[in-house]
Amino acid sequence: MNPAEHILRTLAKHMAGPGEIRLMGGAALILGYGLARATEDADLLMEDAELEALIEAADLGAAIEETNRELEPKGLYLTHIWGPEQQILTPEWRSNCRRLDRDWGRPTLTVTVLGPVDLILSKMCRADDQDLADVRHLISREHLDRRDLEEGLRRAVVPSCFAEVFEESVRRLRRLVATDAG
Repeated sequence: MNPAEHILRTLAKHMAGPGEIRLMGGAALILGYGLARATEDADLLMEDAELEALIEAADLGAAIEETNRELEPKGLYLTHIWGPEQQILTPEWRSNCRRLDRDWGRPTLTVTVLGPVDLILSKMCRADDQDLADVRHLISREHLDRRDLEEGLRRAVVPSCFAEVFEESVRRLRRLVATDAG
């Protein structure tokens, strides 16, 4: 079992009721898009109302605490819960998410991942070498072309705190696409 799956199976075990989470970052790439790389954490993307519902229905706070306590000796953890306003995404990011049809050990957990273009856009918050390797995998696996990426970049909602880094990240992404195409 890969570490990302182990994190989610542990979370499912500790949830007091049913709930749905949405993955982004490395765990989303590993579980949703078949990327063969390591991760020690799982990042979630949730709107405030979703988070409140999960806290109420599944005691998410306690479940995360127990999950992290159990996984700590293995160096694994469930980390950030980001709001969509804290990420670079398209306006239709919700409808682009994909459900993962996996058995998490208990029927309490449903998991979705960001769609490929939104996952790429979320990587534009930083676009370091690891992020660009992740992007290259998504482009190849999902057969995305320059038009797909440019449309996503055009439609991206960029929080002001990422405006400057987004410009540099876009340049790096365009160089990556040009290099891979050439």
